[in-house]
Amino acid sequence: MDVTIINPFLAAALDVYREMFGISATPGAPFLLSEDSSHRWDISGILGVTGDFSGIVSFRLHKILADKMLVKSGIQVETEEDRQQTVYEMIGELTNIISGNAASRITHVNIEISPPAVVMGENHRIAWPRSIPVIGIPFSTSNGPFEVDVCFRRRA
Repeated sequence: MDVTIINPFLAAALDVYREMFGISATPGAPFLLSEDSSHRWDISGILGVTGDFSGIVSFRLHKILADKMLVKSGIQVETEEDRQQTVYEMIGELTNIISGNAASRITHVNIEISPPAVVMGENHRIAWPRSIPVIGIPFSTSNGPFEVDVCFRRRA
């Protein structure tokens, strides 16, 4: 893995949480996800990376943190169905903003980033590429944890 590709995504995530929601985050120790790892996340914003590198980035969080972010955004919702749809859209846009900000910081290689996909639900699974290690970087905030998971490989 190349930290010159990973670090822009981490920095962009920290910036977006702080600037959009007033949430400061502290990184924890990175770890290697195993193929059969269970997880605790309710929502994942996922995007693909192609170009000189190929891989996947996922921004994962609990529903509780997403709900707090919705409140901090000032968006008002009337029903539970509206809240769920708004959270889904908010995480998609959050993922999109983070990826755009990260891409603008990566100038030494060619990368293209796919539009984000959002997966919601307890124990949802991401089909990570088997041939690339997946690194999880946990973050803690006063509003709850989140995690950035990355797996990249330089294309030959």
